[in-house]
Amino acid sequence: MRYHYKVLGIDCPMCALALSRMLRQIKDFQSVNLNIMTHDLIIYTWLDQNELDIVLGNNAFSAHGQLTYKFMDAA
Repeated sequence: MRYHYKVLGIDCPMCALALSRMLRQIKDFQSVNLNIMTHDLIIYTWLDQNELDIVLGNNAFSAHGQLTYKFMDAA
């Protein structure tokens, strides 16, 4: 099943860009899309929410503000 997540809490365009670059290097993500104007960061992956927690927990990233992600859709 393909999952669609949106990263929330990004208020800095440079943090959004750095985070999207880091996430694109993770092989478990099918695609990572960044809208620079709105700072929307969308992740498409085969990982469910528990697996995503593990992958993101193993890849530390420092950003301005508290980052969370929201499950959007599964197909």
